[in-house]
Amino acid sequence: QSLESELERITAQFQETRGRMRHLARGNAEKFRQVWIANEEEAKELVREALDAARIIQVQQLGIPWEEPRLWFMENVGPLGDRREKEEAMEVVMELLGGVGSRNAGGMFLREKDPVCPGILGNSQ
Repeated sequence: QSLESELERITAQFQETRGRMRHLARGNAEKFRQVWIANEEEAKELVREALDAARIIQVQQLGIPWEEPRLWFMENVGPLGDRREKEEAMEVVMELLGGVGSRNAGGMFLREKDPVCPGILGNSQ
């Protein structure tokens, strides 16, 4: 009989603990999403500034026509869903920052030592 009551007590504690954990998980997930969205907006603004700088340099300084790249993640709101989306976003970021042998936002190919936009994107070579 004492084992049955002990089992009931432990089961009740387990149920209560599981309920608390689910409540905390929902709260943490919502906080994570809010922080993500705030950071995402800041990152999008930085991308817009970088693209604007690239456009100005390309059109006004180099005299090359500008075609703004379509960046799918600029329309995204909230955490990225799957691994493929995350990998694609990282590829675009590396291109924008001038990864070796990649194209920058203006469509120009960069070599390893070419700065993307000195002083604008933080590259100082």
